[in-house]
Amino acid sequence: MDYVDLRKIVEKDKELKALGLSDFELLTAYRYLKMKKSNDDPNYIPTLRRSEGLLEIVMMPSRELQAEVEKRKALMNVQSLDTVNFILDANLAGFKLNTKEREEAYLKASRFIDLLKDNKFAKGLYLYGIYGSGKTYLLSAIVEEVAKFKQVLFVYFPDLVRNLKSSISTNELEDKVTSLKTCDLLVLDDVGSENMTGWFRDEILSPILQFRLASGLPVLISSNFSQKELIGFMATDRQETDRIKAARIVHRIRELTDEIPLTTPFGK
Repeated sequence: MDYVDLRKIVEKDKELKALGLSDFELLTAYRYLKMKKSNDDPNYIPTLRRSEGLLEIVMMPSRELQAEVEKRKALMNVQSLDTVNFILDANLAGFKLNTKEREEAYLKASRFIDLLKDNKFAKGLYLYGIYGSGKTYLLSAIVEEVAKFKQVLFVYFPDLVRNLKSSISTNELEDKVTSLKTCDLLVLDDVGSENMTGWFRDEILSPILQFRLASGLPVLISSNFSQKELIGFMATDRQETDRIKAARIVHRIRELTDEIPLTTPFGK
């Protein structure tokens, strides 16, 4: 095959024809065409580029791989305890806006992200509603954005109760509580799905919420209960003093978060 035949083959490709290839570059361009046709690695694609006047072939990561790498890098800012309830592929674009309450939730979530991005005070969100309404999905979508510029601790609440109880014997309790108090963004997913003792409520949860409230550090919470209903869950017995303690916790949550209902299934 001579250069005339080689040029005819190469210039059938619009990308290559537009490059105005010299005879010296035709062989590299031909190799590039063959590599494009035979490449079976979806993560890397052959790409032509000129370096110091020479045409060369380099294997570049695909857009999908680059996006995945960036996502993984962002998630380095997301920590959890035990169960990872965070939904990796969640994003705001995937949150269905088929009701007014969902539109309101979306707008408040977007506003929350924008305020944090500008290093401004952002009141947290309290998402409540039926199972399967997309509460964890929306929390995960918010975290996906916030983790690009803030440290996030995403906690599945039943794990938090069990994990901190077990930490007493390993002398890790104080360090874990400090992390919960001081992380840039604390996410408590599924509050109310695990019974707690008065000790956990008063000695662990209450100081964490009080510290974050005093420090202006945001909290995101999801629950099957409204804030009013949560008082009943937080009360560990029927005594009036216990109910007052539960009400104080919920009062702190009200000061930390805006309550947002999600009452329809996510897929509806």
